[in-house]
Amino acid sequence: MAELNKELEGRLLTYRPLDQARREIRLVELRGELQAASNGKHVPLLRMHQAFLDAKDLPEYTALSYTWGTIHDSIVLIEDEKRPAREVLVSANLADALHHFVGLLHAKRGGLKRSLNPSVKWLYWIDQLCINQNNNDEKSHQVKMMMDIFGQAKTTDVWLGSRESPLSHEVMEKFTQKFRHIMDAITNYNMLFQDIRSDDSIISQRMDRILEEWSEDNYEEILALTTFCTHPWFGRAWVVQEIATSSNIQIHWESGSSTWLDIILSYCMFNWLSIRMSEVKGSYPFIVQSRLSQAKKMLPMTVVQKSYQPRTKPLIQLIAWLLNSGQMRATKPEDLVYSMMGISSDGDTCGIEVDYKKNYTEVFGEMALLFLKILGARALAWSGQRGRKSDPSGCRLPSWVPDLRLGDATVIYQDTEPEIPLRVPKLFSAAGKGRFEFTADSKSEILSIRTSYIDKVVGLSKPYGIVRNPDATFGLLPHTLAWLEDFGSFVDAAAERHPTRYDFTTRQEMHWRMPIADRYYDGKGLKRAGLEAKDMYMATLHPDDPSLAAVISKTAGGFRSSTYLFDQIAFVTQTGYIGIGHQETVIGDEVHLVQGSDTPFVLRKSDDRYELIGETYVHGIMDGELVDDNTEFEWVQIH
Repeated sequence: MAELNKELEGRLLTYRPLDQARREIRLVELRGELQAASNGKHVPLLRMHQAFLDAKDLPEYTALSYTWGTIHDSIVLIEDEKRPAREVLVSANLADALHHFVGLLHAKRGGLKRSLNPSVKWLYWIDQLCINQNNNDEKSHQVKMMMDIFGQAKTTDVWLGSRESPLSHEVMEKFTQKFRHIMDAITNYNMLFQDIRSDDSIISQRMDRILEEWSEDNYEEILALTTFCTHPWFGRAWVVQEIATSSNIQIHWESGSSTWLDIILSYCMFNWLSIRMSEVKGSYPFIVQSRLSQAKKMLPMTVVQKSYQPRTKPLIQLIAWLLNSGQMRATKPEDLVYSMMGISSDGDTCGIEVDYKKNYTEVFGEMALLFLKILGARALAWSGQRGRKSDPSGCRLPSWVPDLRLGDATVIYQDTEPEIPLRVPKLFSAAGKGRFEFTADSKSEILSIRTSYIDKVVGLSKPYGIVRNPDATFGLLPHTLAWLEDFGSFVDAAAERHPTRYDFTTRQEMHWRMPIADRYYDGKGLKRAGLEAKDMYMATLHPDDPSLAAVISKTAGGFRSSTYLFDQIAFVTQTGYIGIGHQETVIGDEVHLVQGSDTPFVLRKSDDRYELIGETYVHGIMDGELVDDNTEFEWVQIH
């Protein structure tokens, strides 16, 4: 949740305290009229009420889900039973929403079937008004109740505002009418995702018939629809909880409305179009493919949770799920954690307390400790320089704490199993069979672990760098090809200085095994690289070879899915070990085995402590070759 600008405190609400022990909340009543304000405009009039969430006589209310936006000079009038109306500053987007719903009261548009009887109160729960945003204690208490607040609301109204073009509104309305007849083939939400890729399913057959009407001349309509479905609202971290717990959801924008099922169908259409485009490569402009890809990434997180039952999955799984979408955002970084706690199965017992007095670095540190407790050393693969983000406020996370603002938990999260919260593929055993041990305190920012020193980095290749459009197949291949050629030369030069360790056959194997860190994504999960990875490597080097046509069609996707290359650099150590790690690795860094970890790590020594740079793949030591009964692991401190 955003915080109100303190410069505007003179025109903010004065709140009466809530009875936290009795789970009291505030509700605002939409009075259905506009009154003149000091800015010369007519603005909505609201009345503030207080109610107990668990009371039998709790009145019916609607929860509002929206993006805050920025605070401008937007004004509403708020009164209560004891005080006359006063002007209160709100975000422009909230003011637009209130104006819109006042209009619905009179025009009865948008599918709202509420009575206009004066005795019926139109009550809303709106976080910006119903929570004192300048009281951290109250905010922490109310956020813990969010699941119940949305769960007990009669309706959740989603406000998308007027950001989209008129065409996107028109297309959405046209689209929803066209797809309505698919609804009778749907028995539950899961059916959509199970059947969408099945050619003989009822849904896919109907979808195909409809998509035949979406010829290549419909680029404008496709782009307009993706604009609608990539609205910032879909990327809010809080959306997951709000939608998962709401029983009745209505989507509203300036000129119309739709149901949540329409959003589900939008995702299915994007998915189907992407499949069809891949079958006729080159017949659609790149911008269409790119925007469809963006829409697909944005929507799944806010679509799938309608089949998710709150409090059935642990917090770390929900956090990884949230971040792997790559799209979810929160104005306050700590809300990336807090937004998931209410719907997790262990939110009350995980050891993390919702407390807005804490800095986000402390909250991320508590989350890192939870990952370490459950996942062990594998959680460190997500930390280090893998995705550090600068902070204008000057806050800096310890190197062992992952920056949740950047997303991407693929290194620790692949799939789910009934018995364990996360399935983390253990492909290597570089440190042997020892047990991972650690001591840490998120407040002191120091993590103590046991490591065994291997060697020091003395040489580096060129970094792989960043590919601006990784989904653009034809932009990825030349970049990858150039780097592989440079990498091969680096490996050959380093290996020639140690001929007894690296014979010709080993060197050739290193060329294709190391760039993907000996792990390959086969469409279901990560596994140790085999001959298919070698074929992928050969197809990348020879994209015009007709004998490799079958492999070439999958090559870019293989490298993109394996993703170990991005932001990586090859290195050689003093005694000749050759590895690949994060591109922030510099000469003088050290390679260590962490007791209980399946991979080595690069550490950077600073006085008597270390900074975690990241996990690494070192050829020839990944299966415990350097570990025996005499190997000593000593305690080191990571800051």
